[in-house]
Amino acid sequence: MAIRILGGRARGFVLQTPPENITRPTAILLKRRLFDWRQDWSGDCFIDLCAGSGSMGLEALSRGASHVWLNEINKTAFRVLEKNVELWKTQQGTDSQELTVTQLDFRKVLEKLHTSSQFAGKEVVIYFDPPYEQKELYAAFWQASQGLPMEVWVESDDLKGVKLAEVREHLSSVVKEVTQGSHWVLVGRPGVAVK
Repeated sequence: MAIRILGGRARGFVLQTPPENITRPTAILLKRRLFDWRQDWSGDCFIDLCAGSGSMGLEALSRGASHVWLNEINKTAFRVLEKNVELWKTQQGTDSQELTVTQLDFRKVLEKLHTSSQFAGKEVVIYFDPPYEQKELYAAFWQASQGLPMEVWVESDDLKGVKLAEVREHLSSVVKEVTQGSHWVLVGRPGVAVK
């Protein structure tokens, strides 16, 4: 299966995807709605903690993000991600200062964000889209992201994963909500929700 970049300088760029039993790409409609809502990424940073093919982060890079960090822990998915990134660098001329690729537990990435000054003073979006059924990963994400002054985009499915209402409880503010059937992405700031 292949998916394409929807907009920006690399519009139409084709990405290979890992096998469906390993990852599940963000639905095209959800992705389109998010990036139609936020089109200009000039100077901003995008960090995808469960990157799969790299589709979401490379979409942000195509639209002007100054830095994208793609993280994928699954070995098979990571190999596909590496191939996509190498092809991207060859065709788009992206340098290593714009793009970081790692194979870490997402908690390690969040730990680095707490201690690094790399993104200080920049608008940063953290995208979190783990396997829906592994609900314990969402709880670990909220714990590890507490105190980060960054916007989070969290994806799940009301039928298979954590519920939308549960995620709202972990945000101090909700910026945007995008839904497609039972799938959704919630955008906001981590913290204790204001009741």
